[in-house]
Amino acid sequence: MRHSVLTIALLLGAFTAASAQELGDVRLFSDNVYTGTARTAGMGNAVSAVGGDVGSIGINPAGSAVAGYSQFVFTPGISISSMTAEGTVFSGMTDPVGLGDRNSIGYARGKIPNMGFVISSDTGRRSGLKRISLGVLSNATYDYTGKFISSGVNLDNSYAASLASSADGFLHDVLGKEDWFYSGDPSRMPLWEDMAGYRGRMFNMVDGQDGAYVALTEAKGSDGKYRLAAPIYQEYGQRTNGFKHDMVINAALNFSDILYIGANLGMSYLVCNRSTYWQEEPDNPSEYPTIAYSDGTEARFNWLRMQQNLRTNGTGVYFKLGVLVRPVAGLRLAAAIQTPTLYTISETYAYQSQVSLSGLSTGEVNTPEGESRYSFSSPMRFNAGAAYSFKRAVLSVDYELCNFSAARFSSYSDDDFAFGDHGFTSLNDNVRDSYGVSHQIRLGGEFRLTPNIALRGGYNLITAGEQGLDMSYASHIGSLGFGWSSDGPFFVDAAVRVRTARSSYYTPYYYYTYDRDNGSYLEKYIDDSVVTPEVRVSPLYFDGMVTLGWRF
Repeated sequence: MRHSVLTIALLLGAFTAASAQELGDVRLFSDNVYTGTARTAGMGNAVSAVGGDVGSIGINPAGSAVAGYSQFVFTPGISISSMTAEGTVFSGMTDPVGLGDRNSIGYARGKIPNMGFVISSDTGRRSGLKRISLGVLSNATYDYTGKFISSGVNLDNSYAASLASSADGFLHDVLGKEDWFYSGDPSRMPLWEDMAGYRGRMFNMVDGQDGAYVALTEAKGSDGKYRLAAPIYQEYGQRTNGFKHDMVINAALNFSDILYIGANLGMSYLVCNRSTYWQEEPDNPSEYPTIAYSDGTEARFNWLRMQQNLRTNGTGVYFKLGVLVRPVAGLRLAAAIQTPTLYTISETYAYQSQVSLSGLSTGEVNTPEGESRYSFSSPMRFNAGAAYSFKRAVLSVDYELCNFSAARFSSYSDDDFAFGDHGFTSLNDNVRDSYGVSHQIRLGGEFRLTPNIALRGGYNLITAGEQGLDMSYASHIGSLGFGWSSDGPFFVDAAVRVRTARSSYYTPYYYYTYDRDNGSYLEKYIDDSVVTPEVRVSPLYFDGMVTLGWRF
């Protein structure tokens, strides 16, 4: 269903949070799109059974013991997103409800997806434990680069009016005078977004009725009801940047060049910065009436803008065990298992609102910075692979499984660092009901043109992981790579990739109503009678990287 009941008590306590833990965060924190070195990326990261490269260690810890030398690598790169946003057309309608323009925009960010070293020590034995490897590396496992802008004319409703409906019932002194961090009766405390909108003059009291509000985009009709005064031009956009990296401490053993066993202690850290904005202005300014305020001031609406800044930081820890065997010449088989990653997640958020009115001086309203903290356990992962070496080529295939329904949110305690499930039972039930197993199949190959030059290619298929979604929702990654190795210790690898992802849908705002029978404003409902805009965002991602390496 597009519309559903919202219980505001879930929003981190008392109407103050910019975001709540939600189903989409499962993918935000748990998805893995490996990068590694340019060699492993060029081969589609199908390297569980290949090993020998620093970039392979994050996928199979045993891989560091395959190479008979020590090595250091450094990999700079660039990420580019291309996103197309357009309004969707609902069933029974011929045009989108606002934001109907088609906009495409690119966004690029530099990055360092991989850096690390492996020290390999020969024991001097001809059989048994022949080599011990120790390594430290940083590998990117997800990139949050993205940006989209949607726009269009709305004939029916507005963002400002949605704020007015959300604030309905809350008194003027709460919206405009009380402290942002009010800690009394939660039924008296609206969302910060509503408070910033009211203090920024996006909506005002209806004819002096405290607790009833009308947006500056609305006007009273002949029937006495308030509705959109005239067509309004809207923009809604979002920009994200950040990354998820694993810092890995690795140890691996080589037994008789047949059996390789390795282990990783992984420390995962993520940073995701998201900036969202809503902007409105009259499509034809002359159609908008003059606004009369209670103090006798008259003004005309020019434009409004609200911005939300949300920063998510997370640190986690996990353990990974891997094995690689050579049963016959040329063939390698491998498997690895990774425990759940136990994260501590912190979010900071703030709003800024601003309105331009002819005939009335206005300024920017800034909320303070709010903060929330909770815990998250990402699902465990299992991967297996096979590779076969020919005289001048290597072909490999990997399979990876991740059951997203096993993810869990829980409260975080500063006192005892406990991972509990207090207050998150309903959300975790939804995770179990909504998610399932995601399958990842990776194919890769390397062909040596000469002893010093190699060409590489790879392909990934990643299924959605949500229940009820077929293969049309899968993501695809294609990669090409090139490698050059000197006769000495230095080598250079390069790779480019393109990744498709299914479209995402965003509803920029809703209109709200309350359960008035019991007089409580904790129970807020989406008003199904008002059809607000929906935006479909179709993304395409590109990245490129160059690995500079030194063997010693």
